Amino acid sequence: MIFGESGIKDLYRKVVWGPGREALEQSPDTWELRLIRAAARGAARGLGGRSGHIASNLRRAFPDRTDHVALSRDAFAAHFSNQYLSFTFGKCTAENWTKYIQFEGLEHLEAAHALGKGVVLMHPHMGPAQLPLHVLGVLGWPMHQVGGGEVTLVELSETGRWAAETRARLERRMPVTLHDGKKFLRPIVRALKGGAVVMSACDGTGGGTELGRRYPRTVLGQTMPVPVGPVWMAYVSGAPLLTIHCFRSRDSDALFTARIGAAVPLSRDDGKAAALDDGADHIARYLDATLRAHPGDWLFWDGFEPGGLLPGEMP
Repeated sequence: MIFGESGIKDLYRKVVWGPGREALEQSPDTWELRLIRAAARGAARGLGGRSGHIASNLRRAFPDRTDHVALSRDAFAAHFSNQYLSFTFGKCTAENWTKYIQFEGLEHLEAAHALGKGVVLMHPHMGPAQLPLHVLGVLGWPMHQVGGGEVTLVELSETGRWAAETRARLERRMPVTLHDGKKFLRPIVRALKGGAVVMSACDGTGGGTELGRRYPRTVLGQTMPVPVGPVWMAYVSGAPLLTIHCFRSRDSDALFTARIGAAVPLSRDDGKAAALDDGADHIARYLDATLRAHPGDWLFWDGFEPGGLLPGEMP
């Protein structure tokens, strides 16, 4: 979600990224995320226009469901927990990480990494998207992330720039190597050949400006351009391509679950063009199934409309 600049927003930033952050970082384990999610649900009720907009986009994806308003509040909670996840990076450690997240399918990552070619983990922006990245790094995995760099859709105020710089500084506490997706990807390929595990998004770019090659595919009944960057990295490096997504746990002691899928069976024998085309098909099927299973955890519902993630002009 992207909110416009305003004096009220700057005041909010000063509180949240200043004394609010300091207090939350001193709270008991996981409380910072629990409180942030609770505040997000309150914000969803107070920002009825934005919440209604997201509910409308959810109706586009799920016309047969009747819980679009409740899902829009879940989406607010997911957005806030992702936006302020950097508060957690100094708290979530090798000693307490199981309170924050549980992994399903970790054996798939272990088997793929044992091949010695590195691993590409493609993920949608769901829940606190960097939490699995951080925890895998804490556990000793050689984690790398491809991101959107310093990209925003609005010109930030001075306070906005301070908040963004604070967030970037806090994110550097992750035991992870970060790469700017706007720059050359050859260093990432070299890292993969050296055994790195690289996470890269397969739905959109968090900063709002889309990066890399995209192929039109059908997702949730709508034509949506899906990025094939993760497929390209896996093809060029020879690394296995796996999926991972993070969602709110409902029946676990851990706050979130990260589910890792088996290696995607890419077509590698008919050239790069065929591999990318095949990979786009896999991504579309994966996104469709995953967003149907966990709709309230996706961060990009505000853009699921013509002129946003979907082609066409805004009505």
